[in-house]
Amino acid sequence: MNRLSIARPRSADFLRQWAQRLPACVLLCAMLLVLAACGSGKEETPTPSPVAETAAMTQPAQSPLPTPAAEEQPPAEPAAAEAVQPTAVVTVTVAANGSTAVFVPLEVEPGIDCEIESHIDLAGYPNLEETLGCPTEAALLDPIAINEFGEGPEFDRFMLWFSHEDLIYILFPDGRWQSYEDTWEESEPTYPCNPLGGEPDSPPLPRRGFGKLWCSDPQLQEILGTVPKEERLCQHSVLQRFAGGRLLACFEDATIRYFRILDNHTWDVVVQ
Repeated sequence: MNRLSIARPRSADFLRQWAQRLPACVLLCAMLLVLAACGSGKEETPTPSPVAETAAMTQPAQSPLPTPAAEEQPPAEPAAAEAVQPTAVVTVTVAANGSTAVFVPLEVEPGIDCEIESHIDLAGYPNLEETLGCPTEAALLDPIAINEFGEGPEFDRFMLWFSHEDLIYILFPDGRWQSYEDTWEESEPTYPCNPLGGEPDSPPLPRRGFGKLWCSDPQLQEILGTVPKEERLCQHSVLQRFAGGRLLACFEDATIRYFRILDNHTWDVVVQ
């Protein structure tokens, strides 16, 4: 056998063995190519661990840049108030010093139903329950004495004697009132004094309990002055207490005086 015939079988065996191993080589090369391609890309960002996340959350946030202070704005003008209905007032001019006292009626809910009715003889007083509230007691018809002081015809100072209380009420020209105990007795002089000289009843001077109280205080004499005529009882008197004070109606001939004597020690009078 020649050399060529011997070599062919060996070449054929080598090729057969190489062909059997080819798939493994191809697979190995493919894997090398994939690894090379992965290695040539960008590095992956590592996933932060829970500890790192917690540390990041606990870091204090950086303060933002300071904001420039806003310019001060002028205060807004208040909204226009709703129109308020004017409230009727009663004024009393003080003759002694020229000042004026102002009395505002009580604020009472309109249309209120009162358990006690006001006396029929007080119906002439304007806006009775709106200015005094509801009656709290029945009206009294006991005798009441009256004496005006100073110059008329519109008097701004009075003395009133309430027989059921035996008290004297002085209504001062500044719109205040004060009550005093009547200490005069029938055994005492009718005219306790006459600081002006002359006869006790000339000029007319306060008498009985009014006169005793008037004579006891020279300052009271100066404030009240003298009387234009003597004291007398109201021909018909009605006194009733209301929520805000008392209202007295003193009837004399064709004149009715409504005295509003409030619990805050102020008073006013309406003449009809």
